[in-house]
Amino acid sequence: MRPAGHWSFLDAGWRWGSVVADLALAESGGPTVIERLQRDRFRRLVTHARAHSPFYAERYRDIPPRLPHLADLPPVRKRDLMARFDDWSTDREVTRERVEAFAREPRWIGRPFLDRYALFSSSGTTGVPGLFLHDADALAVYDALGTARMGALAPLWDWRTPPGGHRFALVAATGGHFAGVTMWERLRALHPWFGRHAIVVPVTDSLDAIARSLEAFRPTVLASYATVLRALAERKLEGRLACDPHTVWHGGEWMAPEARATIVEAFGARVAGDYGASEFLNIAFECEHGALHVNADWAILEPVDAAGRPVPAGQPSDSVLLTNLANRVQPLIRYELGDSVTVVPGACACGRTFPRIRVDGRRDEILRFAGAGQREIAIPPLALATAVEEGSGSHRFQAIQCGPRRMRLVVEGGTRDSRSAAKAALLRYLRDQGLEGITIVLEAGPVAANPVSGKFRQVYREG
Repeated sequence: MRPAGHWSFLDAGWRWGSVVADLALAESGGPTVIERLQRDRFRRLVTHARAHSPFYAERYRDIPPRLPHLADLPPVRKRDLMARFDDWSTDREVTRERVEAFAREPRWIGRPFLDRYALFSSSGTTGVPGLFLHDADALAVYDALGTARMGALAPLWDWRTPPGGHRFALVAATGGHFAGVTMWERLRALHPWFGRHAIVVPVTDSLDAIARSLEAFRPTVLASYATVLRALAERKLEGRLACDPHTVWHGGEWMAPEARATIVEAFGARVAGDYGASEFLNIAFECEHGALHVNADWAILEPVDAAGRPVPAGQPSDSVLLTNLANRVQPLIRYELGDSVTVVPGACACGRTFPRIRVDGRRDEILRFAGAGQREIAIPPLALATAVEEGSGSHRFQAIQCGPRRMRLVVEGGTRDSRSAAKAALLRYLRDQGLEGITIVLEAGPVAANPVSGKFRQVYREG
């Protein structure tokens, strides 16, 4: 496999500009134009997948060649795509062996695979690891959606811009080709100014270490997961964090109303976010009224019940099917994403006509342990899960706090050695947070799925 290449600023800028103009057309045209764009892109995507993906050619062989209705096509699942990885791709140079070799190189995070694709890896809250490639056109769509529709980018033009420009800090998982850090590093490579004014802080660092990094850098824009932001906001309210961003971005986790209130109180900052996944970065954007609007010109979301039937507006789904209309190298057509989604009826006060949704995504909880001198130490759930995954290779597990200094660690599958490695990784992470002597009871067995979304809660408190 040849080494990773470099992104082209001119190519990315040209593609971005053409998509931004297209987004303006959709926004001004309303539902009729959005539906037309969605329909035309769906037709081209299905035609391309049938012609160039052996997986889809086989899956659709009994479906008439005319453009099918969406509901005529069978759903696909991550497990199916990972099992048929080479046949799924529309580029015959893409093989699982090559992609996995690339993914094992942390020095290539944010660099293009085969000089043309971004790789996003995902452990997945269904317990099935995923490897997703995105082509240049899809990346341009994600960039443009983030720029034109995600309200969190407002600080770029905010009157409070400091003389030296904004400083951007991302607190995220850094030990793999995860979507957040990959796109961040890609932007740093494409834009030298951003590269000089942006940092990444590993989410697996202790909160003390994260706080020190933020205080030294003094970001004006802070991005992370909802539970990490809430834990930092609590430190700020306690007077233990000298950091004053005026804009806070969140993603990757559901933002509870009480978490948003704490973050706003602590930082006095504008809080904005989006709903996305490794399969499509910008599924929905948050407007100034806090509503999530689906980017329906580039993504199709189908809330479904446990039997795969459509769910009416106002009713939470058991799962949701995603069709990514932007990416051609690994087509995702009626892909089961797993989240519980509710379509919100009626118009939004912001005036936009894109569909509104509520999402029941990851709802893991901040754990709180008694540290030295009975000082409470908060542990963000995604940071803990990342530490166990990176330290042991285990992906299907649950870490459950069952006392002020006691945990259960349930690991599904694997060997005795792999389960012990997961426990050792968890103990190391807790020690790094200043927590010595935490009792961890290791159990082998199936993890419990969330009764609503079908995903399992990975980190939570018992009782």
